[in-house]
Amino acid sequence: MKRRLTVLALASVVGIFGMSACANPTDNAGAQQSGSTDILAAVQKDDAIAAMLPEEIRQKGGFTISINADVAPVKFVDGDGKITGLNPELLRAAAKVLGTEAQFQEGTFDAMVPGLEAKRYDTIASVADFVERQTRIDFIDYLKNGTAIIASKNFDKEQVTPEQFCGMSIGYARGTSQQGNLEKYAQACAERGAPKLEVNGYQNSGAGILSVKSGAATAYWGDLPQMSYNVKTDPDSFKIVYQEQKSVLGIGINKDNPKLRDALRAALLKLVEDGTYDALLDKWGLKDFGIPDMHVNSTNRLGGK
Repeated sequence: MKRRLTVLALASVVGIFGMSACANPTDNAGAQQSGSTDILAAVQKDDAIAAMLPEEIRQKGGFTISINADVAPVKFVDGDGKITGLNPELLRAAAKVLGTEAQFQEGTFDAMVPGLEAKRYDTIASVADFVERQTRIDFIDYLKNGTAIIASKNFDKEQVTPEQFCGMSIGYARGTSQQGNLEKYAQACAERGAPKLEVNGYQNSGAGILSVKSGAATAYWGDLPQMSYNVKTDPDSFKIVYQEQKSVLGIGINKDNPKLRDALRAALLKLVEDGTYDALLDKWGLKDFGIPDMHVNSTNRLGGK
């Protein structure tokens, strides 16, 4: 019962922060769900790739995936309570290639990496591929990432620099790299006697975005694809005032499970080859963020930190 209430609460948060965030900027939600069905229905099992799947995954009927479903359009809960977005649909399609199921478990962002390291689930979907995370986790990098700060459309500046954060109130999702950055900038403001930078931690990005829309906070610092999506779908409420594009998102697998990593990567490359990956990128408005090579641990190659 407690688990069900958590799911319903998350669905409510996502629904509030923008009904349009549950749909493609150019389509309605119903048309998008229909598009999902069409794209995924065309995916077929590949026997050679399916044979790569570890036996224990086959025996339990699928691989478990920890996901924080609050980052539209990458991963979120739609109005019907279904986990959707680019990442879940991509993993469901990969599971079809492998002849198995993608089994999602909702959780909070700050629990994902420790949980995977402790082997509570098979994969995480997904987090930024940072070098320091590669000691115990391998990442199949599928999407260019970065960070951006959104503010209210009525905010008096069009762009800000880190030196201008002083005096602002900026939110972040707990456990993200933005948390550490904001704490560092807040300390710098204090050391030079500048106006205080107030930093606010939220359990998920939906709550942080809501704080900006309601006027409770000046701004929110989140992942670039999500921040761009919110500006596109609600331009009367938000604008981007700061942006960085220097990281990649990866599907994480424990280093002790290289067979699952290789099987999942082969399935994802099959989806690149047959056009499914491009179709999903296009559907979710993320065409410019694609990484069709699906490199493993490619942070340095792709310019992330």
